[in-house]
Amino acid sequence: MDSAARSSSARPACGYPGGAALVSELAFLTKIVLNLPLDETDTGSRPMAGKCIHVVIWLPSDFYSAVVSTLVEMFQLVNDVSGSQVLSCEFVSRAPPAISTAGISFPAKTQPSRKMDVLILIAMPGVDIPELLRSLDQESEYSKPLIALARQQDAIIAAHCGACYLLADTGLLDGKRATISWWLKSHVSSRFPQVQWDSSHMLVRDDRLYTCGGGFSGLELAKALLVDLGFSREERIVRKLLVLPPSRKFQSPYEFPLEELPKETNPLETKLRGLAENKIREIDLGFLAAGLGMSARTLSRRFVSELKTTPGKWIQERRLELARSLLEGTKLSVSEICYRVGYQDVASFSRTFSKTTGMAPGEFRKQIRS
Repeated sequence: MDSAARSSSARPACGYPGGAALVSELAFLTKIVLNLPLDETDTGSRPMAGKCIHVVIWLPSDFYSAVVSTLVEMFQLVNDVSGSQVLSCEFVSRAPPAISTAGISFPAKTQPSRKMDVLILIAMPGVDIPELLRSLDQESEYSKPLIALARQQDAIIAAHCGACYLLADTGLLDGKRATISWWLKSHVSSRFPQVQWDSSHMLVRDDRLYTCGGGFSGLELAKALLVDLGFSREERIVRKLLVLPPSRKFQSPYEFPLEELPKETNPLETKLRGLAENKIREIDLGFLAAGLGMSARTLSRRFVSELKTTPGKWIQERRLELARSLLEGTKLSVSEICYRVGYQDVASFSRTFSKTTGMAPGEFRKQIRS
């Protein structure tokens, strides 16, 4: 056999384990299928082997039941797959029972019944961002003591979607990387500037703190927690039994103009967008100022005071916003899109796009259409 053939035959296909790892995986699956007991070789690599890991889920005054149920059912299926209770879950809420947006009741306690190994903070829903932020400020008063207790108990702390705001409000994210729902990024960046926000990512780990993006990024959170807790094989089986989608690294493909949400329209923003519509290639500060009947200097000041950005950043955001729309909804090539949105150089456009979204234009198109 030549060297190329030897190399090919030794290489595991499609990312599955090879050699001893494959034998171990098949043995593990066989035990599950035949309902045979697991031994220490099946669990010995877990950081908490032999222990039932206790997961506490904080439910706010309003939440999506589908998100919570998905998390809990995934954890329960790990128990079924393992043949024993390796994970336990309980809900904690300030006013039990916790009632979801759809009116579904979840049994909860005001305090955890035992030491926490993992604390998961669930987000509050809402598209009225100012009202949501007010609700989060109120909710923070009740979640802070629980977060402090989890910290004392050296538990992993995970925040989902807008609940990342609650974690940031404790100061635990200061100096650390974190993500949050992409549509809250500008609000949290100004409120918590000490945090290194990276809202393009679906999930960010920093030490024992986990943050994840919008609503169903809870799937990515659950998968990551299971793997990091030592349940890699169970996670793989659960993922396939539930036919879960492939892991998503970025949430930037899901962004859209916030002006489409109620109560998110700023009068200046509305006028600027009207001027920029169908004129994306020509817009600059002078063009916008002339259209509004004011000096460039005055408009620059209003950008900063009212929109919390600069003219250059605003123009770039509009161009990239249009680029994302064209990548998703048309078959135009990257070079054609580059020209249409006002860039002269494809390489420069691709670098700017990648820096903002976390992926190249071609990869973005592939992700959003998958």
